Amino acid sequence: EQSDIEHRDRCENSDGKNQNDMEDLDHAIEKASKSIEHLGNEEERLSDAIEVLEAAIKKSKADMDELLTLRNADVAEFKQALKDDTGAIAVLQRAMAALTQFFEKNNIKLSMLSKKQEPEYSVDPDKAPETWDGPKYGGRKEES
Repeated sequence: EQSDIEHRDRCENSDGKNQNDMEDLDHAIEKASKSIEHLGNEEERLSDAIEVLEAAIKKSKADMDELLTLRNADVAEFKQALKDDTGAIAVLQRAMAALTQFFEKNNIKLSMLSKKQEPEYSVDPDKAPETWDGPKYGGRKEES
C-alpha cells in the first residue's frame, strides 16, 4: 500500500508538472504570436519607408540628370562665347591696325584721339552750397 501512495504522489506531481509545463508553453506561444504580429507591423512600416526612400532616390537621380544636361549646355554655350570673344578680339586688333594705318597715311596724330577734355563748370566746385537764408536759423532750441 505504501508503494501505491508513492505511485499516486508521483502521478499527481507529474500531472501538476505537465499542467505547469503546458501553461508555460501556452504563454510562450502567446508571447511569440504577439512578437510575430509586432514584427509584421514593423516589416510593413519599414517597407513603406523603403518605398518612400526609393522614390526620393529616383527623383534625385532624375534631378541630377537634368542638372547634368543643363551644365553641359552651359559649358557648350560658354565655349562658344569664348570662341566668339576670341574672334572679336582678332577683329578689333585688325580694325585698330587699319585705323592706325589710315591715320598715319593721312597725317593725323593719334595723340589727339587720346586727349581727355575736362568739363567746364559754371559754378566753383570748391564752394559749399547755401543751406539756409540768413539769420532766420537759430539752431535747435529744445529737445523734443
